[in-house]
Amino acid sequence: MKKISILILWLFLWVSLGWTRVYINIDAPGQERMPIAISTFISKGDPQLGLRAQTILKKDLDYTGLFSILSPETFLEEKPTLEVDFKKWQLIGAYLLIKGKTEVKNDLVYLELVLYDVRKGLQLLGKRYKGTPRDIRYMVHKFADAMMEVLTGEPGIFQTKIAFVYASKTRKEIYLADFDGYHPRALTRFRSICLSPKWHPKGDKLLFTSYKRGKPDVYLVDLKQRKAIRLIHYPGLNIAPAWSPTGDKIAVTLSKTGKQGIYLVDNKGKIIKSLVLSSGINVSPAWSPDGGKLAFVSDRSGSPQIYVLDLSSNRIERLTFEGHYNTSPAWSPKGDFIVYSGLKDGHFQLFMIKSDGSIIKQLTYNNTNHESPSWSPDGHFIVFSQDGKICILRLGDGEIFPIVDLPGKQTQPSWSPRLNK
Repeated sequence: MKKISILILWLFLWVSLGWTRVYINIDAPGQERMPIAISTFISKGDPQLGLRAQTILKKDLDYTGLFSILSPETFLEEKPTLEVDFKKWQLIGAYLLIKGKTEVKNDLVYLELVLYDVRKGLQLLGKRYKGTPRDIRYMVHKFADAMMEVLTGEPGIFQTKIAFVYASKTRKEIYLADFDGYHPRALTRFRSICLSPKWHPKGDKLLFTSYKRGKPDVYLVDLKQRKAIRLIHYPGLNIAPAWSPTGDKIAVTLSKTGKQGIYLVDNKGKIIKSLVLSSGINVSPAWSPDGGKLAFVSDRSGSPQIYVLDLSSNRIERLTFEGHYNTSPAWSPKGDFIVYSGLKDGHFQLFMIKSDGSIIKQLTYNNTNHESPSWSPDGHFIVFSQDGKICILRLGDGEIFPIVDLPGKQTQPSWSPRLNK
């Protein structure tokens, strides 16, 4: 009887706190932005720390395009407090409210953040984090991820990273940055040409191509140990590697027989079998999320087009028929769309096509080149290179914004899976 009472109480708390409700349908077209107030954070020990945490959180929410952040000038609070007078927040039109507090003790930072449903007068989420002052960004991103899960039903992407190629003079190295372009830093220092970074599904390793030894070979770098090894190095080309969704196999383009083909190799670099072998080019393999299909680029029809290989039947079907140069396919996390770069009117634009080829949508239009698209793990953003700069396309409203502020050219971005620490 006691177990039943506890279960009933838990179900009551679950429903009363609104945790079964999806506040924002992130897939709905024309989604209106939800009014949210971020109350001034209370700071103890370091008055600037609360402001910094608040600024980071505001940028995270702005990034999504889902929220209308209310101006502090409209707030009816006389001074920052953790107490909540829901009527005052209702009067200014807030649907949601975030309260926060930072405190420094013995060189450690304590961050407390609470999310409220203003209209119902409910607390939806409350978190408390501990770390060093350098961890403040991580702590805020972690709360933002949890907040997105409460409001949309799926975690956010605020702890993800983006790998890309950074060109400097005669060198091209692999760099990493946070999802918003913050803290770009070198992953490789090969003093050579490194290309095509691809994340392991667990987010702890990267594959890339390098000319470190004079010809293109595939390297594997362990992100924890920061150690790179040459993994795939057959005669001829070894380029464009891509992990399988299970992370135990790799699709890669090789030319060891004289013909350029796509091969399946294990995670030690040993060839399992040939997947695609024909005259001409066969490059840019991209796995479907279920691991059952492989999109790739081939010029077997006369010009580069995107094809799909069914791995169970070995049947190959052409996917793209519009345009005379289509390349760089990337499968959406749900497997329903493939984004690619296609040449139109003298510039490469981004297109999205249903995985069965039934619907095509052009995503970019301006007179610049949009190349090497890669999906965010939630499927709501696409990172790509626009004339040598890393940019984000927000699919909800089509807005494009740059994220990496570095001199020189940055290309071939690859979005990591979720990296919950």
